[in-house]
Amino acid sequence: MGHITEYNNKLIKSVYRKISDDINNDTINFVINHDLMFHLTDTRSARFQMYYFRTIANESYFNKTNSFFRDFKSQYSLQGIDNNFLNQLEGRKIEILQAIHNEELVKLYFETFRKAKIKYKNVTKEKDLGSFFAKLVHTFNPEKYCALDNPIKNYLGLGKDSFFIAFIVISQAYREWSDNNKDLIDKIRKGLIIIDKSNKLPNDKITNLKLLDLIFWTKADGSKIITKKVSP
Repeated sequence: MGHITEYNNKLIKSVYRKISDDINNDTINFVINHDLMFHLTDTRSARFQMYYFRTIANESYFNKTNSFFRDFKSQYSLQGIDNNFLNQLEGRKIEILQAIHNEELVKLYFETFRKAKIKYKNVTKEKDLGSFFAKLVHTFNPEKYCALDNPIKNYLGLGKDSFFIAFIVISQAYREWSDNNKDLIDKIRKGLIIIDKSNKLPNDKITNLKLLDLIFWTKADGSKIITKKVSP
């Protein structure tokens, strides 16, 4: 266990350094006027953000709708997940939400998402749904966990690590960096208010982790961003 902790700590420090290299007083104007501006001007991102802010930490919506997971899959453009699996999740809502609240993430991931049984035509295969898991946990604990996806995972230097490890490491690095750089976070938020004339990214709903996800989404996927649906 000690070796695992030491390894994770090294990864956290590495990601922290990368964040500091990309976001500092010398780059902050670019971060605001390019990285965040993208999400205000791209129509696909704007549509997704409307869904995001409608559902984030919204347990009432989660509990009352019968199609939460189908909509979730569609909005986040999560591929290769059959309706049977989504229906199973729909029937386990209370259990899943309780696991997130109780921080039983290891159990939830390995029992439900690590080797999810997905049907491909007439064949059932096991699939690691780490991205689905990360985005779901973020939805109901957005202050502590990020909505990680592969482009950001790779950009921050964790391309060879498991999705679960990267999810834990990057979430921790985001939190530590935000806590230690409150002046920069404050400048970014003030800058966002200035450029966000229509309040598409409301400051009262956007957590520090979401803010960093938005920034690093643009940085990580800039070369592909015009050809694919946008999240987080």
